[in-house]
Amino acid sequence: MTSKAARRRFKKAERLRAFRGTQRNRRPKQRGEKVRTALAALVGTVFGVVLTGYAGLMLAGAVGLSGTSDYLHVDSCAVVRPDHNKPVTQCRGQLLSPGGRLIDPDAVIQADARIGSTIAVRDQPLVGLETLGFRAVSGWATLTVTGLLVLALGMIAGFTLCGSSLASETGARTLLVLTGVIAVGGLAYGLAVLYEHVFQ
Repeated sequence: MTSKAARRRFKKAERLRAFRGTQRNRRPKQRGEKVRTALAALVGTVFGVVLTGYAGLMLAGAVGLSGTSDYLHVDSCAVVRPDHNKPVTQCRGQLLSPGGRLIDPDAVIQADARIGSTIAVRDQPLVGLETLGFRAVSGWATLTVTGLLVLALGMIAGFTLCGSSLASETGARTLLVLTGVIAVGGLAYGLAVLYEHVFQ
């Protein structure tokens, strides 16, 4: 064997040894990335389900599918800080049935309403009184779609981890549509808040 052939074989063996070393070093990194992706998929899916469920329940109440419809005649409003959290506006007044019957003489709701006005409310099973109207519907609808977006992200991460082609085929399109709906819903909610504060 000539010295040239020996050198070529030696270089080839060195390249093969370096390649195997790189592969060995890459395996723990790939394992760590898979664990992180699986954890992100699990957290995203669970959080998406919880957020979608809660916001969907509140949306159902805002459009009149759950709870009971009543009216609140606002007697007073004040900014309070419950349990050292961020300040919220609480309004108190008489809770009336649609027929005008007094249900609660001192009902409380977290809402930004004018004193002396009568606002439409809905008594929800889990959270109590909630306001109705376009602002409530657009806000809860936007949160519901946000939950669906988080759920979709978690599921796409899970499908990617399993090597499914579903993530690449429909994932980007789904995320784009949900993001667009959230943007429109957020804009509608912002306009509703602005309208209530400026014109009412």
